[in-house]
Amino acid sequence: MGNIKAVAFDLDGTIYTGDKLVDGVIETLRYLKEKNIRVFFFTNNSGKSREDIHRKLEQMNLRPEIQAVYNSAYATGIYLKQNHFKKVYCCGTSGLKDEITRHGITCVGEKESPDAVVVGLDHSFDYAKMTAALNLLRNKDCRFIVCNKDRNYPVENSRLMPGCGAIVAALERAADRQADIIIGKPETFMLDLLCSDWHLQNRDILVVGDTFDSDIAMADAYGAPSLLLDADDTFAGNTKKIRNLHEIKNYV
Repeated sequence: MGNIKAVAFDLDGTIYTGDKLVDGVIETLRYLKEKNIRVFFFTNNSGKSREDIHRKLEQMNLRPEIQAVYNSAYATGIYLKQNHFKKVYCCGTSGLKDEITRHGITCVGEKESPDAVVVGLDHSFDYAKMTAALNLLRNKDCRFIVCNKDRNYPVENSRLMPGCGAIVAALERAADRQADIIIGKPETFMLDLLCSDWHLQNRDILVVGDTFDSDIAMADAYGAPSLLLDADDTFAGNTKKIRNLHEIKNYV
């Protein structure tokens, strides 16, 4: 990994858990800065806007530039713009809707024949929203775009919360069709966007995450090196594993 120019860190479970920084974050970021290695933060979090994520990192005294922060809500807005969508029905938070509208796409109601149903984490998802999305998805011309399929995500006190994937699974089952597009990890769209923005090649960027079938699978699909933050000794194929962030120094 001697030619690494940048490190892309997952957030939930890697940089922080809930509102608490993971051990070694400050020292590791300082070390990378001293080596002139760029640092990026990217997350499947679709419930918050890019600005929301950036604000949280600033409150934790990490203070990255906002252009170094990528999340699946922001990437979804980019994807919709690049592919010329005009109006969508969104199952998601105000943060996701902000990212969509910021990129020139209109969020509409179920009666306005949207080009796509877009699904993100939605704490107010209910039977009425499921019914609306189901009937829109009966039209095969209506695209089914999801921010990610994460089953759950970690919060404080070793608890888990249901992720976007739980909502997606309900809609896939109800509509009897699979999502057409997945924006977030383990798909490579978000990492490709980052590398395109910063003129990086796949071997230039090291991915560090805590989830093998999300962070590491994305890195493998993209051809980028990766490190799995994992405190136990479970088998993970040929993946290089670190027990804490301090061990990044052994590879970069």
